[in-house]
Amino acid sequence: MLRVVIDARTISGKKSGIGNTLEALLERMLPMAEGFRFLLLRHPDAPPPVVDHPHVQTLTFPAETKSPQTVFGLGLAHRFGEWDLYHSPADIVPLGLGCPWVVTVHDLMWIEAPELASAFLPVRWANGLWYRANFGHAIRGARRVIAISEATARAIGRVYPDAREKVRVVHHGFDPARHDRSRGGPRSTLDAWLPPGTRFSLIVGQGSPYKNHPRMIRAFVAAMGSRTDHKLVLVRRFSRVDAEMTELLARPEVRRLLVTIEHVTDEILFTLYAHAHMLLFASLYEGFGLPALEAMGFGLPVLGSTAEAVREVTGDAALHADPQDHDDLVAKIRALDADAPLRARLIEAGTRRTRDFSWERAARATLDVYREAARAR
Repeated sequence: MLRVVIDARTISGKKSGIGNTLEALLERMLPMAEGFRFLLLRHPDAPPPVVDHPHVQTLTFPAETKSPQTVFGLGLAHRFGEWDLYHSPADIVPLGLGCPWVVTVHDLMWIEAPELASAFLPVRWANGLWYRANFGHAIRGARRVIAISEATARAIGRVYPDAREKVRVVHHGFDPARHDRSRGGPRSTLDAWLPPGTRFSLIVGQGSPYKNHPRMIRAFVAAMGSRTDHKLVLVRRFSRVDAEMTELLARPEVRRLLVTIEHVTDEILFTLYAHAHMLLFASLYEGFGLPALEAMGFGLPVLGSTAEAVREVTGDAALHADPQDHDDLVAKIRALDADAPLRARLIEAGTRRTRDFSWERAARATLDVYREAARAR
């Protein structure tokens, strides 16, 4: 019996990308995990049970997965010496665990391009030091490292070349039952933000510089010209310090076309996906790019960027633009807006592309990594 501790505290009442992907992974992994026993770390605020399975027990620890309390306190509060492996799904591994570990690394932006992670210099310095120390500990000490994309695997090889041989790529999966046009509500659900019948395009993502929101907004405004019949909906957690966005949002030509929403439920997000005209996803850096894949499942054409992970995930199913080239972004937005054959081709290609990503495949690959890590020394 292989005994594995999995930090599942990202699965909580607060929705997060890592939490959603881990929940999907566990749902598929447990039924096929013959010969395994699991201990799931859960947050006290998580709605119990995280999962319900006879080979799963749970343990609570009241701190966030990437917090100092976890890094310095979990190993003191709980020793895992009787367990074969500890799996951190979120880049960082606590000190003093007492057992070997596997770590999932999403990206190395805080090390390779910290200016894209935060626009606020003190945060950039402090978090840069924090992540550099903790990534080094997690990756160098791991039995195996799971990278969520080939792009992330290559980044690990660049920064930690000695760890290259123990990296295994396990792509996120895609859930066609969850991300499907039928899951979207009626267009009238959006009337609180958009007048009935108004065409709109969509941007989804947190308020960090790597998401490239200001360039996409400026390009959209330029692409629309004097038109007012096509709005841009920005679903974005706004950062505390963002002078560029503050200045941009004050411009009359931007206010005329932009609708900002700071938080939406899954129901509203799925309705936005189902009724949008296109998704703008011209990021400067990504570890994977799940919103693009989700949009494709809803039959939404995607404007992606030439960033390495975005091209890896979208393949030939998106229109790609140089994320720093204003003219290229404007031209591609206009093409996706007006070129019906292009839109139809991308929608069809997007549907096919989603089939290349499976949570069942990801679950099997993760279990294989556990077995390999348990045998390694």
